[in-house]
Amino acid sequence: MLPDPWLDEETVTAGLRPSPIPDRTQLLDIILSSVPSPSTNGIVVAGDRGSGKTHLLLSVKAGLPETMDVRTFAGKPELKTIRYGALGAFEADGGDSVPPGLHVLRALTSSLGPAEHLYTPPPGRRRNRKQARPPLVLLVDDIHYIDPASLAVLLQLIPGFGATLVATADSRRPLPQDLYQLWEDGFLEQYFLPPFTFSEAHALCEAVLGGQVQRRASSLLSAMSGFNAGLLYLAIEDARSARLLVQREGFWTINVRAHCEWPRVVDHVRTENAARTSEERQALELVALAEPVGLDVVERHFGQRAVEHLLAMQYIRMLAGSPPLLRTSSWLRGEATRLSVPRSRSLALRLGIEEPALTRESAPTLLRWMTWTLDCGLTLSDELLLAAAPAADKPSTAELAMRAAAAVTGPGHRDEARLLRARALLAEGQLREAAPELRELAEGGESAAVQSDATHHLMALDLLGAVPVHGPAAVDAAEPWSLITGNVRDAEWLLLAGAAPEALERSVAAMAALDADPALAMFRPAVLLRHVMCLRYNLAWDNIDALLECPTPYALPANLALCMDVARGYAQLSQGLARAARSTLRPVLAELSDAGLPPVLSLAAALLAYSEALCGNTEAALERAEQSGAALTGHDPEALLPRLSALYVAAARDCVSGRDHASGQPAHLLQLAGESHREGAFLIEAEAFSLMTLDPNSTAVDDLEIRRQLAEAAAALHGAAGASLGTFATALMGDEPKLFEAAGRSLSADRLFAHAAMSYLRAARGYEAKTRSAASRRATMLVNRLLIAFDNGVVPPLGWVPGRAGS
Repeated sequence: MLPDPWLDEETVTAGLRPSPIPDRTQLLDIILSSVPSPSTNGIVVAGDRGSGKTHLLLSVKAGLPETMDVRTFAGKPELKTIRYGALGAFEADGGDSVPPGLHVLRALTSSLGPAEHLYTPPPGRRRNRKQARPPLVLLVDDIHYIDPASLAVLLQLIPGFGATLVATADSRRPLPQDLYQLWEDGFLEQYFLPPFTFSEAHALCEAVLGGQVQRRASSLLSAMSGFNAGLLYLAIEDARSARLLVQREGFWTINVRAHCEWPRVVDHVRTENAARTSEERQALELVALAEPVGLDVVERHFGQRAVEHLLAMQYIRMLAGSPPLLRTSSWLRGEATRLSVPRSRSLALRLGIEEPALTRESAPTLLRWMTWTLDCGLTLSDELLLAAAPAADKPSTAELAMRAAAAVTGPGHRDEARLLRARALLAEGQLREAAPELRELAEGGESAAVQSDATHHLMALDLLGAVPVHGPAAVDAAEPWSLITGNVRDAEWLLLAGAAPEALERSVAAMAALDADPALAMFRPAVLLRHVMCLRYNLAWDNIDALLECPTPYALPANLALCMDVARGYAQLSQGLARAARSTLRPVLAELSDAGLPPVLSLAAALLAYSEALCGNTEAALERAEQSGAALTGHDPEALLPRLSALYVAAARDCVSGRDHASGQPAHLLQLAGESHREGAFLIEAEAFSLMTLDPNSTAVDDLEIRRQLAEAAAALHGAAGASLGTFATALMGDEPKLFEAAGRSLSADRLFAHAAMSYLRAARGYEAKTRSAASRRATMLVNRLLIAFDNGVVPPLGWVPGRAGS
């Protein structure tokens, strides 16, 4: 399995911060529009190492018209000291009578003919008219590595042949003096290429893979590569070849069960490392094999100058804190360095370095050192290996924890090692592999502690519907995990019964227990999903936004990241933002289809089915509805998640039926509302009648009986959502445009935008029937603003309402 990257604040913000500098798309447009201009002599694009300068130059070459004669050159460190090294292909024997360099210039210019295969001049009237040659464009990558003699020849082509120079340069290196003089004289334009961002990395992934890519997958790969465009490109190719990147549900996503050796990345990094001095290479290998490593250790063995140069070249980075520690610049560079070190050299390096203070407390942070020790054939005590247990719950260290567990040899510690491996599998998202191991340990573990811990994890999976717990478990009501499961179950039934405030109290208690004890983190996905639903029916949208705010979802355990995405889509659809919910949920299904979470998959598919139906995608809506029903086979249909799935599947089918047959009868929702009322699930009943009235192709909103039943169902709901739905029902019962307009304003403030749009629409029709044209135009304007917000597919910020200045 691919571990998530080591993260720190600088790595994340490098990809998130907005930049006032033109991005790659804008810069590419500027260059392509400037090159044909006769006033442009040269353009130099400077950027940090790995920022995508070569990729930009290739994009420029692809974007230039075929009527131009494009010549490409590249500077290389090994050729910088060789005279005319960059122009070696044009060398010719000029004899002793030819001044130095002139034979090279002659050989080069002799190839700059009309290039008839690229350019056909228009026919002229005079037969002896001289054919004009096509415009010459010189593309030079890494011009700071071009030797002075070659650069002088290339610069002669600018005035002599009217050539236009487009070059890239490292922003950390000075420009060649001749080039700098041209810039000072105003003959050269210079642009800065900003660091790679998540959005640009996502666009690169989609361009290379030729299809839609899940955001979590592209963000993971970009962070792993340290936002280095070259490494990212190689990583994409390696991941696709190893089936680490697979296509599911129309999206490229991460296959958690695949393993990748990164051959292209390893070759690239091995070549780069070989060009370093011996001290720099060994320092880099030490940091990669044992990260994090103390700065004083590396400087003592390999010298301060080697460390400073590696830091300046951004091969390694220093972590904040005392004492200062060193780590490789990115996970992928570190992994490639580790894979490129021969075993003999790795062992010699390990034996030559003094061991850190390895204790049970420091073991989780020194896990890389421990696995390096094991790889060298050395041994560690079982106690130290098992002390790495906290690292098993993090995706970034789960694979290392599994390697530590595999090295445990003591008979009395085998169950603890099996539990450690199962926890690591859960962190990586491999539920099907972890569940049998946990069940065996819960039923027949040798120690009470192992049995208890395995039972806790099984109960957490049971809350997600992944692993049903057979038979009553030994429950101590005073234990925190027992309180969590009890509060979650109580919150479910209270919410279904319409007691939203009481359900929120139980949910808040469960979240507080999680925050108080980090050892119970395995319960967070299930608790968070229910907590968002409780917050939604108390209209606490600001709390939902804060709860789901996460700039790095790829660094979270897979189960938690998936539940957060489903909760986000649920909140967006509850606000009436079908297109936004569709954009959120479609990539999630690509990962959920193999995640082993049937109720979560069913809910996500049901939400997407209704979103597709509202967007007019009939076939996709029916397909997702079938997928939702199939996922729930064998699960309790009376729990909260299955009931919500059934609700949105029924709504999707009725919406599609109205579009296809114009029957106008919401048969599925009516049946579901009746069943829910008999079973005491008043929340589902109220939601069913609410969704009936929101279908623009249904006549339910004009049915007096459905209006009355909606009002009664809304009255049975406690809390803010029940009051808001009651406002909508009262307006429908009153059927007055003023009531509808007032309800629309109230519902907009509560972020129930779909209900607000229906209210404003009926207000506009009512005003128009009473020939109140000004009021009708006002209500119509508010409807249109809401419809624009729906069609944009963007979630309006908190506090946004249609009609307010600036909205």
